[in-house]
Amino acid sequence: MTQQLLMRSLERALATLDIGRFINRAVAVDLYQQAGNEAFVKAFVTAWLEAHRVRVTASQPELKLRVFVSVLGTDRNEKFIGIPAIQAPVLNVPTPEIAFFKRVRNRGQAEVSIYAFDGATDKFVERTPTGVGLAKQDDYTILILITFTVSDADKRDH
Repeated sequence: MTQQLLMRSLERALATLDIGRFINRAVAVDLYQQAGNEAFVKAFVTAWLEAHRVRVTASQPELKLRVFVSVLGTDRNEKFIGIPAIQAPVLNVPTPEIAFFKRVRNRGQAEVSIYAFDGATDKFVERTPTGVGLAKQDDYTILILITFTVSDADKRDH
């Protein structure tokens, strides 16, 4: 689920970027992120740009794009009303969790910015506004038996 939230939030952040000025132009792409699988994210962002008619090349680009993925992560929050699972100290017998109400919130978030530099001179040209993407999945349990999930992670943005 964490990977799905990360990917949906990254897709949604990219979808909000204004890349119209890069379409049908030859660009080189460098990606920077603080943590995580940088090679995978770079390959995904590059493929996404190519799918949106940006010509990615290593030789003689018109522009050099520095893509900053400043946020790419998940957050989890849990609310619980009931009796938690415990281990009896003497008999070593586990007692299962009895939830009158339980909510587990999972959120994915991504923030992406593109800085464009001239391909020949490396001078700054422009910056896109930061694209923000969010994804969520909430799991609920009510009175032990009723469980359901509310999620937008399955909805793909094309």
